[in-house]
Amino acid sequence: MIGFHIDMNMAHYRSEYLRQWLRDLARQGYDTILWEVESSVAWQTCPECAAPDAFTKNQFKALLAECRLLGLEPIPLLQTIGHAEYVLRHEQYAHLRELPERTDQYCPRNPDLLPFLHRWIEEYLALFGAVRYFHIGADEAMSLGRCQACAAYAGEHSVARLYVDHVNAVARPLLKRGITPVIWADMALGHREALDQLARDIMLFDWRYDVYRGCGVVPVWERMHRRDGAVQAHASSLVRPAELTPEENAAFGACLFPGGQAEPDPFYTADFLAAQGFKVVTCSSGSSYGDNVFSPRDRLHTANVLDSARKGLGGRMHGTVVTSWSVHLFPWELQAAYLAAPSFVKAGGASLDAFRNDFARERFGGQAEDFWRACELLSGTCLFTYTSSLGFDKSCPEVPANHAAATIERIRAEGRLQQEAQLCGARLAEYTEALELIKGLEASVRRGQELLKFWKLAARNLANRAEVSAYLLAHAENLIRGAALDAQDMQRARIHLARVRALRRDTDELYAKMVRPHRRALMIGYMFGAVEQALIALASEK
Repeated sequence: MIGFHIDMNMAHYRSEYLRQWLRDLARQGYDTILWEVESSVAWQTCPECAAPDAFTKNQFKALLAECRLLGLEPIPLLQTIGHAEYVLRHEQYAHLRELPERTDQYCPRNPDLLPFLHRWIEEYLALFGAVRYFHIGADEAMSLGRCQACAAYAGEHSVARLYVDHVNAVARPLLKRGITPVIWADMALGHREALDQLARDIMLFDWRYDVYRGCGVVPVWERMHRRDGAVQAHASSLVRPAELTPEENAAFGACLFPGGQAEPDPFYTADFLAAQGFKVVTCSSGSSYGDNVFSPRDRLHTANVLDSARKGLGGRMHGTVVTSWSVHLFPWELQAAYLAAPSFVKAGGASLDAFRNDFARERFGGQAEDFWRACELLSGTCLFTYTSSLGFDKSCPEVPANHAAATIERIRAEGRLQQEAQLCGARLAEYTEALELIKGLEASVRRGQELLKFWKLAARNLANRAEVSAYLLAHAENLIRGAALDAQDMQRARIHLARVRALRRDTDELYAKMVRPHRRALMIGYMFGAVEQALIALASEK
């Protein structure tokens, strides 16, 4: 399996854009598409969750038909425990929540849940037609075992057994139909004490987005970080081999250091799960937690996808899938290199440098050094360039008009104004250098102008954002107290506001070709809304 994950939890893509990419992926040797459609299809089981511009079923069936004609096997993905915000935010389904105040997770002990999920699975199957695999999600169940019913069950059995019993129950009708259920592997790895109870007919998609060969650390899912009592979404620990506990070494040692090699295998969990009798697919990412909203962390994603593909396409694995999480907003065009990596590996490609040279030669006719240097310079973040600092996540909340002021007020209270300002200054220098490199490439390369257009806009947005964020930090007191600026600074605020609005228009124009109108407006609002509102406040006469 060589697959790509189409995530529509945030970006509701246009049919034409999807068709363009399906053709491109087929040309690159992909054979599988994992469709995480969520609210972008009008469902009968949960009509309240459908977005205003959701696909009709006939529209989506046409996409699936083209997918199959291109030789791309579709796999439906329906989240069945966590990541249920698009459903549980509606009061009609509030009784299915694990915790009343949280909309991210279903309660696995609620007697109404399994009938609801099984009806929805039947509706998915009617839409998708004959499938060999059905992905039921089952990752990042952050509140598992915390409601009264679940706590009682976990107390009698275990949290791990609570999880495994739910997954087995959701999967049972699929197995009876001869369909292979698929789950993300993190929860199974984080609750290994009940792993022997998980049906071996379930395929595990083992996702690891933050490691690559030679990175010097390995992931351990059991070490879950907690903040304010809640498990975080990016909840595995990255540890150095010397920091592994005796129990971890005993459990994983043969897979961590295969053949007694000195360097640990960062994708060892895939071997561990395969040794337990599961079919395993490795999963990398071209867009994941830690990226800014305008461009990806280039070197990380390139190395991660290459090395994950090497693991998944070799040995006893069943393939590899490149995921792309649209909550980070930047388009697939900026992930083109990562999407090209699996076919490079399948063709026998070896090193990261060889891949980079090959990609630059194919796309631009050469000049790899300047292109990759620019990509790396655009990988960093500073204030108001990433999701949490902009006030949104995949639950699609409404961002308050005073979000930027409240964020800067918190930074001031923590004594970090100067630190954040220095980071903005450093990033501005990097983003500006990247922009100049891209302009130079535009003037010199023989082809690839369309791809460079996307990178150029990312560089313009990031340079502007670093400059604006530094300006807002410098005027923290005015922003927090609502005090008027002097005439000169007010004029600067208006200049900044005009530039932000111009970039907003340029970005919206580009996204108009990719994302349907309702969701595009939301995404553009997330990128620009917080800083625009802050500049409006500073630019106004008091």
